[in-house]
Amino acid sequence: MRVPRILLLSLLAACTTTPAAGPAPAATNGSAVASAAPAAAPDVLRARANLLFERALADNRAHATLASLLAAAPNRLTGSNGYDDAVAWSLEHMCAIGLVNVRAETFPVPCWVRGTETAAMLAGDAETPLRVTALGGSVGTAEGGITAEVVEVRTFEQLRRMGDAARGKIVFFNRPMPRALMRTGQAYGEAVPQRSNGAIEAGKVGAVGAIVRSMTTTIDGNPHTGAMNYDQAVPAVPAAAIATADADLLSRALAAGPVKVRIELGCRMLPDVPGANVVGEIPGTERPDEIVVVGGHLDAWDLGTGAHDDGAGCVHALEAARLLLQSGWSPRRTIRIVLFANEENGLRGATNYDAMHAHERHVAALESDAGGFLPEGFTCSLSGEAAEPYARLLAPLKELGMGAFATGGGGGADIAPLGKRGTVLFGLLVAGHRYFDYHHSTLDRLEAVNERELALGSAAVAYAASVLADGP
Repeated sequence: MRVPRILLLSLLAACTTTPAAGPAPAATNGSAVASAAPAAAPDVLRARANLLFERALADNRAHATLASLLAAAPNRLTGSNGYDDAVAWSLEHMCAIGLVNVRAETFPVPCWVRGTETAAMLAGDAETPLRVTALGGSVGTAEGGITAEVVEVRTFEQLRRMGDAARGKIVFFNRPMPRALMRTGQAYGEAVPQRSNGAIEAGKVGAVGAIVRSMTTTIDGNPHTGAMNYDQAVPAVPAAAIATADADLLSRALAAGPVKVRIELGCRMLPDVPGANVVGEIPGTERPDEIVVVGGHLDAWDLGTGAHDDGAGCVHALEAARLLLQSGWSPRRTIRIVLFANEENGLRGATNYDAMHAHERHVAALESDAGGFLPEGFTCSLSGEAAEPYARLLAPLKELGMGAFATGGGGGADIAPLGKRGTVLFGLLVAGHRYFDYHHSTLDRLEAVNERELALGSAAVAYAASVLADGP
């Protein structure tokens, strides 16, 4: 039975918090790893950065850690047995690297399960299979599926103008991610509303289903899943993503005349089950009640193994802690590693962490959720003069080619609630041109992650965590 298991893990966590690692090795470069005051000299910070990057590359532990997580919990959608496996792995790993106060903080999470996924295009007497996958949270079809004529749109406004012409049809949202945009995250933001809210808009016009072009610039046969929404005031219709190659095929067929699609989805939502964030700490020596959160999200969509999204972010956080502990460095403030639950399909890990720890003082939070690619620098939620002290702290990364400092943005979705309370937010910036090639698809596997780039990202997070814990 899975429900008692995760509760048992949370109870046993406190029994396994004694650091398993032996004494930290002697630090090289003398004061390079010593705890720095808020006004640490640039050469001290530069030496610390160099040491962390050298150690991360020499140890080459990041990729092995990611491989271990993916082997233990390859399918870890929140609410699944695989997510419980991920919690167990994380508790054990945090203890092994020397974190203390290791625990699983439990709360209810949604339990959505995938089932049959088939589709075919029916044009005349021809039947052509289509590669589809249900969007996360979608309702299923009736047994045997649905068959209906398809209408193609690029925008919600176009669909609304159709009015009754879309009633009883399957709406095909075929707006590609804009290839001309330099930041793929921006391109994703331009196209993703059709995935998030397409089923709602289809339901409003009386459609019987929604098909959405996958969120990737790559033209291939791999559908990409992702979260979607319903509105209680609108009939819920089944929604699926279609591979981009098949989206182009369907669009060409529609240009030649009417087309029907048959689609069957066996997905369904079950009652909530227990889930958990996994937490461990490096206690502060001078201001232990001031918290710097460093984390990623432990859950992942179930098509691949979540190597980039967000196994890499979890490894960045865990490896950052290991590198700092192995360096013999002690933070002034407490560094709290948090592996969040349910980022992909509900954000209950974020909201429950915020509620459970609202009484604590969080001075900074850093999340990695952009993949394990080459690090370029960091985002910061502050701007102007307020951001300048942090820019100075992160300046040594410029000499390592990672000096980007994008202000006025913030970090990932899991730390956003902390930002509303005044916590300064940071996110790891990476060269993400290939991120959406893998994102939410069967291609997001270990072999897609470069071991050297993952190690560099871990070192960058370690350095950022260290200076945030010491100052300003």
